[in-house]
Amino acid sequence: MPAAMKFHPPVRAAAASQLVLAVPVFKAEHFLPATLASLNAQGDRVRWWLQDAASPDRTAAIARALARPGDTVVSEPDGGQTDALNRAMAKMGGDIIGFINGDDLLAEHAAERVLDFFAEHPEIDLVYGSVDWIDEHGALTGTHTGRIDSLAEVLDIYGVWWRDRQWVQPEVFFRRALWEKVGGFDTSYHLAFDYDFWVRCFRAGARVAHLPATLTSFRRHDAQKSTAAEKAADEIRMILQKNLAERPPLNPLLRWKIKAQLDYDLFQSGKSSLRGGFFANLLRHPQWLLSPHARQRVRAACARLFLSGR
Repeated sequence: MPAAMKFHPPVRAAAASQLVLAVPVFKAEHFLPATLASLNAQGDRVRWWLQDAASPDRTAAIARALARPGDTVVSEPDGGQTDALNRAMAKMGGDIIGFINGDDLLAEHAAERVLDFFAEHPEIDLVYGSVDWIDEHGALTGTHTGRIDSLAEVLDIYGVWWRDRQWVQPEVFFRRALWEKVGGFDTSYHLAFDYDFWVRCFRAGARVAHLPATLTSFRRHDAQKSTAAEKAADEIRMILQKNLAERPPLNPLLRWKIKAQLDYDLFQSGKSSLRGGFFANLLRHPQWLLSPHARQRVRAACARLFLSGR
């Protein structure tokens, strides 16, 4: 079998308005049938492009069996999920696009709602909705609604992003014109490439809107990449540090507050150039006390000192 294999069912005329989704996968045979069924259930409102990293299992065969006219299956080695997405989005076409993991689901009528919203709001570049959390069996375990509407909010990882207002990637859809303007996904990030992309969207002037509807179901299970929470957090901190160094147009007080907490985080993780102990550096950087973790550390130290003196 050749290294790159493409399968195209017979093509028919595309519908006038379609949501085109990239589906980056690797060894996804277990959950993929449900994912593609949720896309196919949207009828002509959805066309998908599955980018498989030459999986050794039945992933590509399952996708080919479920592909409809207009859907595309590509199976070839790639450099990871970010590279796979860039490959798919560069070729799949579509004016309204997004991507979904091979274990997640598109909610019923989601495509219709997204397309209608974009049609009614030509000034909007990106929409986001709500997401259901589901387990490996598809059972509902919770819901989430993000709320990010500005560059300041997406960069405020401490007051907004990590306070349960983050976007969950499959619930976000955008115009191809925005993707082309921003420049695709940065392959140097493995886990937080979507966060980096959203930041660059805002820095490029993207106009965003919240669509009050559940658009996707995000499956949580032990095998998924997104369970690497600390590694993802490290990448987010790297992205934030880079953006703060480039002096984004933020309120100076907010920028100072975010940077203070980030500097403490980097010190704690050993990724800072600062030398010496915590309290020696705290004297030089009293703004660290803006971080609740730093304040907790000071309180704990004071409690130990008080108890030892009794």
